[in-house]
Amino acid sequence: MRRTSHACRWMARFGLLLVAFPTTLAAQHNHPGHHGHASTPVDCRTLAAPPWTGLSSSDRLAIEQVRRAAVSLAGTDAAAASGFAPSFGDIPTMGVHWINRTRMQDAAQTDAPDHLLFARIGGRDSLVGVAYAFRGPVDANMPKLFESPLATWHDHPGLGGGSGNTLHMLHVWFVPSPYGPFAGNNFLLPFLTAGRALPNPCWLQSASDVSRFELVATLVDMLHRRADSTAATNDRSGRRGRLGAVGARRGVATMLDELATRVAPQLAAMDTASRAGDRAAWERQADNLVASLRPGERRLVEGVRDRLKGIQSSTAGQRRRGRQ
Repeated sequence: MRRTSHACRWMARFGLLLVAFPTTLAAQHNHPGHHGHASTPVDCRTLAAPPWTGLSSSDRLAIEQVRRAAVSLAGTDAAAASGFAPSFGDIPTMGVHWINRTRMQDAAQTDAPDHLLFARIGGRDSLVGVAYAFRGPVDANMPKLFESPLATWHDHPGLGGGSGNTLHMLHVWFVPSPYGPFAGNNFLLPFLTAGRALPNPCWLQSASDVSRFELVATLVDMLHRRADSTAATNDRSGRRGRLGAVGARRGVATMLDELATRVAPQLAAMDTASRAGDRAAWERQADNLVASLRPGERRLVEGVRDRLKGIQSSTAGQRRRGRQ
């Protein structure tokens, strides 16, 4: 798929090259007729982690059936043998999309996802979710694969294949997700891939809580990718998009390395607070971390966060249309 120059200019402007970040996707924010839906916390007790008890029994059963069916594809070798191949590289808050293009030609079916979502956790490529996708008009009748109103399709106009089409997509997570099992972005994924303790989704009670959490999650991801960049560059799987890394210009690389050393105490204290369930301590350390960011560092982290959120947009007209 053709990569656009728009996101490349943006990354150059911030001095950062996100290796394996899909620049075609990154250019899709602010598409007319769409609105972001990535930052709406759900019921933290029932909808932020498996087994998703806040869903209907039908939806829970459907997700569990999909998860069980995908167990045989939980390794990338098995996924490749079944017709899936990695595309785009490792996208922060989403992982690597392994796509079965043959399945994409068929009508979307709950029990036959055409995307597998892998993330590098604990040194292994782990299956963290699946996705469904199809190309069609922006106002296409959307397949109703799940009963929940949270099962909202998003789309990527730049991947529609021309003729005014767009790529419609729906994610399903098998791991904790603060915005629900169908969220486009999963801002807990950076903590998982970096091997850090997960903050409690119940701590996201206000817009300021969400903003702080997303900023910290983005920084955690950036620092982890920078630390992993040398290994990923030297590893063939990294070039295939299975690992992903930050390969920055020298000045930015130096900045990230210095920043990692400077905020290490706060991140360690946040891990301790997360494990202890101490919200006040976690927020205090997170606020200290954010306050310690220099203006250029904060602009960089906010820019990456905003791009990640901007590539997810709800499909226009889907509330008016729907097909069973």
